[in-house]
Amino acid sequence: MTPLEITRHILEPSLKIDEKYRSTTLLTADGRSITGLVVEETPTEVAIVENPVAKADAVRIKKSDIDERSTSPVSIMPKGLLDKLTRDEVLDLIAYVAARGEGSSCLFNPDGCPHHAK
Repeated sequence: MTPLEITRHILEPSLKIDEKYRSTTLLTADGRSITGLVVEETPTEVAIVENPVAKADAVRIKKSDIDERSTSPVSIMPKGLLDKLTRDEVLDLIAYVAARGEGSSCLFNPDGCPHHAK
C-alpha cells in the first residue's frame, strides 16, 4: 500500500477488513453470545478467541450448539488511534509501516535514496 492508503486505513479501520481479522459473534443454544476472532474451524467445531490482544485461550464451540453466526462490519481496530500522536509521530508511523520496518528505506532517508538522487 502507498503511504496515503495506509493513512486512510488507519483513519477508517472498517474501510476494508481482512477476513482473518473480522470479528464473529456466535449465539449458542444455551443463550450465550461469544464475540471474537475465529482462529480455527473444523467440520464439527469453531475455535474463537474473545480477546486476541490478551492472548487468551480459544473457546471451542461445537457447531451443533451454535444457533446463529454473524460477522461484524466494524473493525476490531478502534478509530482515533492517531489522536494522541503529534504530526511528526504520525508521519513517522506511516513511513515505518510503508517501509515495512526497513530503516534504510527511502521513506526514512530520502537524501540517500537512489530514487531521489540530485
